Amino acid sequence: MSNKIQSKMAKGAIWMVSFKLIERSIGLVSTLVLARLLSPADFGVISMALSFIFLAELLGAFGFDVALIHNQSATREYYDTAWTCNILLGLSITLIMVLAAFPIANFYKHPELVWVVSVLALGPLISGAENVGVVAFRKELLFHKEFVFQLTRKALGFMIVIPMALALQNYWALVTGILFSKLAATVISYLMHPYRPRFALSRTRELIGFSGWLLMNNLIGFFKERSSDFFIGRLFGADSLGTYNIAYEFGHLPSTELSAPINRALLPGFAKMTEVEDVSRGYKNSLGIMALLAVPCAAGLAVLAPYFVPTVLGVKWLAAVPLMQILAFNGAVLMFHSPICAVLLARGYPQMPVIANGLYMLILLSQLSFIALNVEQFSVRNAAFAALLSSLLSTPLYLYILQRKLSISPMIFMRAIVRPLCSSVLMVLTIHWLLPAYDSSMALTTVATWLLAGIGIGVIVYMLAVLILWILGGRPNGPERVLLDHVGKLFGKFKASSSAPQL
Repeated sequence: MSNKIQSKMAKGAIWMVSFKLIERSIGLVSTLVLARLLSPADFGVISMALSFIFLAELLGAFGFDVALIHNQSATREYYDTAWTCNILLGLSITLIMVLAAFPIANFYKHPELVWVVSVLALGPLISGAENVGVVAFRKELLFHKEFVFQLTRKALGFMIVIPMALALQNYWALVTGILFSKLAATVISYLMHPYRPRFALSRTRELIGFSGWLLMNNLIGFFKERSSDFFIGRLFGADSLGTYNIAYEFGHLPSTELSAPINRALLPGFAKMTEVEDVSRGYKNSLGIMALLAVPCAAGLAVLAPYFVPTVLGVKWLAAVPLMQILAFNGAVLMFHSPICAVLLARGYPQMPVIANGLYMLILLSQLSFIALNVEQFSVRNAAFAALLSSLLSTPLYLYILQRKLSISPMIFMRAIVRPLCSSVLMVLTIHWLLPAYDSSMALTTVATWLLAGIGIGVIVYMLAVLILWILGGRPNGPERVLLDHVGKLFGKFKASSSAPQL
């Protein structure tokens, strides 16, 4: 039974990673077009508005979907109650944000935020009406349906935001794209799943009993990721905030695009497991794959940022280079926090991620507060350093909690990262040695050529280094062996098909 579950988890992870790759490709094209059409200030205005809206959403984000996944025997009453609560919470958040539009605009000293916040406030209500039946896609490990659902809504959002950006060329294009994407998700949820929810509140107490911890964890997680928005927007303005958020998005790209979809598959799988050994093995395998792929991507982005930004985003975003270099490493560290939280939630310890994320938040807020009190001596770059330092200092606590509650040794973490980390360091040193320093006088074609050369050099050096270290380590069972076995199987199938007689 456990092998069957792990097999479904592996397939689910593949489906979710595939979705994330396609979604990110769409998102990357969208961001590149928008970055060329819009200014950093446009992105900053939207970030200002969304920072408060996300906060309001998280105040009502009880995570009823996770509660339904965790409760393997949940009846229709639970699903109907979850849907009803989501709608009521969405309506409440919409009304609160409309009332708060003027105070938010005054806080950031941007009058245009009044209408932006008021329009974006419709988002929580639209999302709250989404068909709760689609939770079954994850609960029953039907990730191919989850793949179609998530991809369709992303594609429809892309189809509206680009034409709007070409027509308007201001932040209203982003507002339209965000709302349309939410509306598309709600409509598609009813088209893809036959479940038709009814109004009910009979199971509210049971759902909130588990989800109360998820609410706290989501709220703390929000400050973990978005605290900088409030400080940077207030202290340095919309232009700096827009630059920081673009750097944050691309800096976290290598890690989040792997960790988020894998964790989406891990949580329901771990919830179905009954043996501690299976949980430990599943955690080890997922962590190893994530480290093997995400660590070099983050390191490569950091060293190639001076070429990546002018080539992909344009020279008006050059201020994002030092931020992206710092935040790429921050994203890599945060990547290791997410599977720990997923395992703890799935195994019935929702309070533990709250404690760990709470410590991270306290460390980060203390640093940002110090920057705010001494703003004349600091810059946006210091906020990025604060995020990285907070991630590094809080990681030992995450590992300690995992060992204390599930007897999963921190040595699993150390073994998972040692070869990818050493290989990535060698890769970065090689690229830094071979590539010239970026100069603003370089032609765009020259910069793009060096970017492609750096990527090629990095891939070759990293793969060779990992392979050599794995062989020197005695070829242990791990992600390297898994990937080599898959490559061998694919090569075998290709060889067999190419050598088959033609009729």
